Amino acid sequence: MKKEKSMSKHKDILDNFSDKFPILNRLYDLYTQTNEFAEKDEDTLRKSSEITILEILELVVIASRQRKEEKIQTLRQAHRKLDILKVFSEMAKEIQAVTEKNYEEITENMESVGRMIGGWLKAVTTPKTTEA
Repeated sequence: MKKEKSMSKHKDILDNFSDKFPILNRLYDLYTQTNEFAEKDEDTLRKSSEITILEILELVVIASRQRKEEKIQTLRQAHRKLDILKVFSEMAKEIQAVTEKNYEEITENMESVGRMIGGWLKAVTTPKTTEA
């Protein structure tokens, strides 16, 4: 009973956190989509993509807890990781490790994550104006 209550509490925390940061849902979608890369010779590419997505997710969670100055650097790092993921997905497409449909879904999710990170960066780097 106590274990079930503890697991429920952790799920509630996760749900609340992903509600506050929808980017986490997109990253989860990307993670599951890259898992669909063909599993023959491209195992390294699939695993590298999964690790990169997890690193982006980690950076997003870290940024959510940082002060403004630190947050900017962390979000830029997440954006760079996303660029790496774009290269990986393009490679997967070129070697036909992913279907065209799956590639389009992955690309759409990456663009969405990029917009979210970019918007967040803009929000923390744009000086607030004070009304006179």
